[in-house]
Amino acid sequence: MSDEATHFLKNLSYVGFGTLIGMVFLFTFNVLVGRLLGPLEYGKFSLIQSISMFLYIPMLMGYHNAMVKYNAEVENYDRQKTVISTTYILVIIFTIVFVFIYLITPQKVLEYFSVPSEMFHLSIVFAVLYVIYTLLISTLNGLHKMKIFAMVAPIHSSILLFTLLCVVYTNALTYKSAIFSMFVAYLITSSFMLIYISRYLVPIFDTSWANTLTKFAIYSIIGSLIFILYTNINQIFINMYMNTEALGIYNAYSFASINTAAIFFNIFNSVFFPTASKCNDMTIILKRINKITPYLIGFGIPIMVFIQFVILNIYGSSYTIDILLMISFAIFSILIVYYGIYNWTFCSRGINGVKSVNKSSILIAIINIILAMYLIPRMGIIGAPISTAIALIIGIYFLLNKGKF
Repeated sequence: MSDEATHFLKNLSYVGFGTLIGMVFLFTFNVLVGRLLGPLEYGKFSLIQSISMFLYIPMLMGYHNAMVKYNAEVENYDRQKTVISTTYILVIIFTIVFVFIYLITPQKVLEYFSVPSEMFHLSIVFAVLYVIYTLLISTLNGLHKMKIFAMVAPIHSSILLFTLLCVVYTNALTYKSAIFSMFVAYLITSSFMLIYISRYLVPIFDTSWANTLTKFAIYSIIGSLIFILYTNINQIFINMYMNTEALGIYNAYSFASINTAAIFFNIFNSVFFPTASKCNDMTIILKRINKITPYLIGFGIPIMVFIQFVILNIYGSSYTIDILLMISFAIFSILIVYYGIYNWTFCSRGINGVKSVNKSSILIAIINIILAMYLIPRMGIIGAPISTAIALIIGIYFLLNKGKF
């Protein structure tokens, strides 16, 4: 095995090990919050996170992806500190501008989406802290500091769980105190990362790099926005058409299925994407994907149903176990993995592949919104995973038939 391959596998083992440890703490945190709060308060907790995922995108503007790309290309200190410092200044500007815009959002807009102003303001704070955390961890990634990068997830999630336990011990748990635990975890973890990368932060703003970063960021943000849209829009509609308690139940099923599948896919993709990028003949990869598809569906769906059954029982009796809902979420989660494999296969081909992925993602988002607005009021919670599952099937078909490498 070559030195490069050995180094790659070593980094992968760091990230995989750190992710799995972090997953244990994060799983415990989410189950405790869901069990102690109950569906109503857990729904409020979930709504704040969903709203913040929409708010953070124009603050970060995809600059973190551009920074990773250009820092990872060449390991030169002067170049890296210029790229990082320029990126941070751009993100600070966009964050300040959009926080101001959010703060003057008319009350009628919030009422239309059934979002209380207090929860919206908490979402703004959450979004700002998430931007800081994402920017810092992306900096570590771009600098190839994989050992430190791998330590972030377990450190963050352990602080998160410890803070929650302290809150539960001293006070009655509410959705606000659960969100406060996340604020504390983001602040402490971000402070550690900031100290570590401080030597790369200098008062430099390079206009040439700003233009280069912006071109890449604008293109990158399209995919990020669409992904956030079709993975979080269901929560917004459930809160609009049903109630916060229903949102809490949806989030419990979502965490037990989609989040679980996403964790394992992200570990897999950290190996798959660079491998696909080196492959000149995409037909080989597509044939292999076609071969594993029956196994992914045949074994994946029942496994996800079983995982949901176990996790939902841990959540407690307040979260009713519905076999049809579990099957719907199992199909939903497997389709996300299936689409993700094709998504990153096309992205490995460069700009043309990313264009195809963006087109299919936009199609998925539009179909998901239309179906969710129709099905959720008529079918309830189950209308949400069905809407996204149908949208993903159409999106995959479009990508495979209309996409070009």
